Amino acid sequence: MAEIVETLQKCRITPSADIQPHEFLYSWNNKPMLARGELIAIGGKAKSGKTYVCSIFAALASCESVLGLTGSPGKKVLWIDTEQSEDSTQEILCGRIGALIGHTPDPEQYIVYNLRQQHWQDRFMLVTSAICMHTPDLVIFDGIRDVVGDINDYQQAQDVITKLLSIASTFNTCIVCVLHQNKAVEDKTLRGALGTELQNKSFETYECTKDQDTLLFTMKQTATRKYDISSKLNFSVNDAGLPELAQLSVPVQCATPSAGSRTYASSPTVGEDVLKNVRTRLLESKQEQWSYDNLKTFIQQLTQNDKYVFQSNVIKLLQENGVLVRNDTGHGIIYQVCNPNEPLIF
Repeated sequence: MAEIVETLQKCRITPSADIQPHEFLYSWNNKPMLARGELIAIGGKAKSGKTYVCSIFAALASCESVLGLTGSPGKKVLWIDTEQSEDSTQEILCGRIGALIGHTPDPEQYIVYNLRQQHWQDRFMLVTSAICMHTPDLVIFDGIRDVVGDINDYQQAQDVITKLLSIASTFNTCIVCVLHQNKAVEDKTLRGALGTELQNKSFETYECTKDQDTLLFTMKQTATRKYDISSKLNFSVNDAGLPELAQLSVPVQCATPSAGSRTYASSPTVGEDVLKNVRTRLLESKQEQWSYDNLKTFIQQLTQNDKYVFQSNVIKLLQENGVLVRNDTGHGIIYQVCNPNEPLIF
């Protein structure tokens, strides 16, 4: 009983308790990001730019600014790679991080391990040992899925995340965990029980996406316990294989439609030109059925308009004019593109 009382006393929070506030490694548009002592999740589909984003985070440990994110030189980085070949890991270290910081990375500042050839049952012990041994400021764990045998094993997931949280707190380090989203296009949740546990326990979550038409990558914050960041990092990859800020096309000026175009009382910001453009791109995609979320994302990327009301009104007006038909399948709502050969008349 005495041990229980002692443990509870150590865990007690009082108004006078001397508890240090969170310290953050970096900032983005003057908003703090990547908290020490916490887990950070980076999710996305396969080949969506997650490792590029991790490279940017790693480079910020030596630079004051990379692609608009603000860092602080002198941070120690531990990079754990369980996915790439040894050659690819070294290329990330030298050809990417080295190029971003402008010199060959100092091996005392950038400690990199490739664990792909190790058995999965040994990897987590090696990961935790490396963190304890090097006490880095930032850990890039790419990817966390490879330390469990079954990604849907809730006990394994809980054990791994609990241990990482403890280590992050003990060594005051920020651990960035990379994990794929589920394969279904419309499903953006992190994979398996491991993804559920990581999402629940992470201090911040960032999502990476890639536009297959423009080949542009986007990173955005999707969850946080403290500081909401509304910015999006849009970047492309140049001929040298390095991320660089993307030159976005000029957004459609929906509030001032071109001469002769007709606006609608139900949505004064949506013009005829916008609807025709969206309809044309829907047909070009050759995808006949869409979920509501997929349609909104499609419209957002096409028009560069993030407003929920705008996206909803575009979908509504396309329905009213027979371009989209809304169907309840019994398993969810889907929208079907109709009349592909008929001229669009509003």
